[in-house]
Amino acid sequence: MSEPKVKLTLWERARIVAIEAQGVKRAAAGLEHQPDIDRRVERVREQARKRANGKK
Repeated sequence: MSEPKVKLTLWERARIVAIEAQGVKRAAAGLEHQPDIDRRVERVREQARKRANGKK
C-alpha cells in the first residue's frame, strides 16, 4: 500500500506550484517529456515526508 498523504506546508505548496508553472511553460514551448520536473516535485514531497516523520 502507498504511504499516507503528508500535509504540505504553505511554502512546500508554493514550491510545487512554481515547479509546475515552469513545466507548463516548457510544455507550451513543445517539450512534452519532462522527467526533471517530476523529480523536483517528488523531492519536495520526500522532504515533506521526512519533516513529518521527524527526520533530517
